[in-house]
Amino acid sequence: MTPRLSRLYLRMALYIGAAIAGFVLLGLASLVLVASKQLENYLVAREGSLGRDAARVLAEGGAPALRRWMSTPETLPDGVALYVLDGEGRDLGGRELPPQYQRFVERFVLGAVREDDEYFRPIRLAPLLVSPDGQRYAFLLLPERIAPWGSPAALTALILAALVVIAVVAALIARAFGQPISELQSVVRALAGGRITSRAPATLVARKDELGELARDFDAMATQIERLLASRQQLMRDMSHELRSPLARLQAAIALAERKHPLPQAEHARIVAELDRMNQAIGDVLRLTRLESEPLSRKHLLKLDELLATLVTDERDEATTREVDLVLEDAGALEVVADPQLLRSGFENVLRNAIRYAPARSAVKIDSRLENEKTIVVTIEDRGPGVPSEMLERIFEPYTRLSADADDGQGSGLGLAIARRVFEAHGGRITAEIAEPSGLRIRILLPAAC
Repeated sequence: MTPRLSRLYLRMALYIGAAIAGFVLLGLASLVLVASKQLENYLVAREGSLGRDAARVLAEGGAPALRRWMSTPETLPDGVALYVLDGEGRDLGGRELPPQYQRFVERFVLGAVREDDEYFRPIRLAPLLVSPDGQRYAFLLLPERIAPWGSPAALTALILAALVVIAVVAALIARAFGQPISELQSVVRALAGGRITSRAPATLVARKDELGELARDFDAMATQIERLLASRQQLMRDMSHELRSPLARLQAAIALAERKHPLPQAEHARIVAELDRMNQAIGDVLRLTRLESEPLSRKHLLKLDELLATLVTDERDEATTREVDLVLEDAGALEVVADPQLLRSGFENVLRNAIRYAPARSAVKIDSRLENEKTIVVTIEDRGPGVPSEMLERIFEPYTRLSADADDGQGSGLGLAIARRVFEAHGGRITAEIAEPSGLRIRILLPAAC
């Protein structure tokens, strides 16, 4: 079976063929134009009375007079070189014949000057001058700036013609291939950035070639991804709501059972703690799902330094319980445009994570500063066990655990994932790096309010 020719292949072949044809035509036109311009004075001189004038000067004054006449600037027009050659090929004015003309002159010009055979007269391609003493000279006019293989001007014209053709064809190829690929690349980046409603432009989808097929396949893939994400988010919401109802009933049943048959204090506390952990996990799932599916709607000017100070004050009790000191560096007034409650939850998740892993009698440092007048950088650093370098990016993924031993039974495994969604929703980002001499440093970048 013969494979079907690609439309892109045919279009590319058409462009290349048009480029070759255009270059040939434009090159020939350039050569004709340049050659005609350069040969204009030469043709005028050749068809004029210059040869007769030279013959008259030679007849009246001999070779010395002709030599003086040849050296007069007004004798010849621009672009024309005059050679008066004897039988040996020597110029009467002492000029050297260009090497590229020597063989031509030897074969077709000097033969008539020498005239060795009185029964044979070779074809004369140049007028013949005869001095009073019978000496014969060939009157040879040559174009000064052009050679048999061309001239610098002709070569420049060819290069310019090639550049014009290349520029036109490159523009056509860029329009036919580069622009659609760039548009599709932008849509792919938008989809990768979380904008799952992004689709290829209609003009690209309507194309009948492989790029159009690629755009249609991309749209189908994006639609499938959007459906999968929507179904996953709906499933998470449904599961969270379905779990909260039996959880509430379970809490009520435990309270009623506690009234009838009180449990030991330790067992009661453990049951309540596990129920609270389940409730927190369900809330975190709902919060993460909402961040992935709903855009921010409540954003206004917010003093970030005041928010961080309030957060440190609120979390100081938990830190004191763990014998951890919270150190907030004062960086002055910092303002952002944000959802106050959502932004606080993002910083709260990061700070609580640092307090949880910080060893007793250590400090968690919170530092904020303005960088490049456009970006606010907040760092939260602890002196805990730290994170392996290969896990620095993965800790922001949902339910990431460093190891089974690292699970202290607290948290839902979604704290840092929620924090990343929060900061990305505000146009920022969050990264982790290893602190020195030990611990973990979280860097949060947010756009400063203008």
